[in-house]
Amino acid sequence: MKRWQIWLFNKKSLKRDFKHYLADKTIRKIIPNQRLVKIHLNKAFHNLDFANFTLKNQDKINKRLEEETYFDWVVIISYYAMYHSAIALLYKLGYKTNTHLATICVLCKECLGKTLERRDIERLSRVFELSEEEIKEIGRAKERREKASYSGSISFEKYLAEITIEDARKFVNKIADILG
Repeated sequence: MKRWQIWLFNKKSLKRDFKHYLADKTIRKIIPNQRLVKIHLNKAFHNLDFANFTLKNQDKINKRLEEETYFDWVVIISYYAMYHSAIALLYKLGYKTNTHLATICVLCKECLGKTLERRDIERLSRVFELSEEEIKEIGRAKERREKASYSGSISFEKYLAEITIEDARKFVNKIADILG
């Protein structure tokens, strides 16, 4: 089980890791910064647009080999769309992080579990909250991004690209709604 998955169910582990990240300055409390919120949210939509373009225009991209695809880059770009929207939310909440995992840690600490019934309330509420499923989406996308980035394979399955871009679309739009 990945650390971020443990945080979803083990608040003690989340609290311990959060304190550790604060102590070693991987997570820092800052003054909320609306300018950086806007910059990172714009970057998230920029990445989402390019991921969409790359997914839909595989046949128009120059290829060295006929069977070559760029679905790996759709996954990578989609993940970064989610990541930049998460950074935007952190700037709104008054946090800055140095790692992707620390970003997910702050999301779990500050946004998860602030509802009675996750799915029902998340549809109605626009407070700073993310559902367990939304935290899982960014965690799964992070794992797919790592596979796409560090695998030696140039071919990546289209359905993973489609899943990741859809997860990213939902996640970025949710954060945009929260940020108003």
